[in-house]
This record gives sequence, structure tokens and C-alpha cells, in this order.
Amino acid sequence: MQDAIAIVISVAAGLWLVRTLWRQVATPSCGKADTPPGVDGFVPLDDLTRKKSGRP
Repeated sequence: MQDAIAIVISVAAGLWLVRTLWRQVATPSCGKADTPPGVDGFVPLDDLTRKKSGRP
């Protein structure tokens, strides 16, 4: 009986994993990046920690 329960749980987990991965592959990306080609989108930490004017 324990073997059957373990098999059912394993199959269910496998199906969930396949479904999740398929959704990731099948869905379109977020869209085009706003950065020019060849730019990795790196933002220096100092830019993130500085307060912008007009923001609390």
C-alpha cells in the first residue's frame, strides 16, 4: 500500500513539474527589452541606493 501511495505521489509531482515547465516554455516572453542590443541591463548598486528627487 505504501508503494502505491509513493508511486501516485511521484507521478503527480512529475505531472505537475511537466505542466509547470511547459507553461514556462509555451508562454511568450515579457516583451522587447528597453535597452539597446548588447547591453546586459546591469544597474550599479549606487544608483539603486541613491534617493531620487521627489521620492520619499
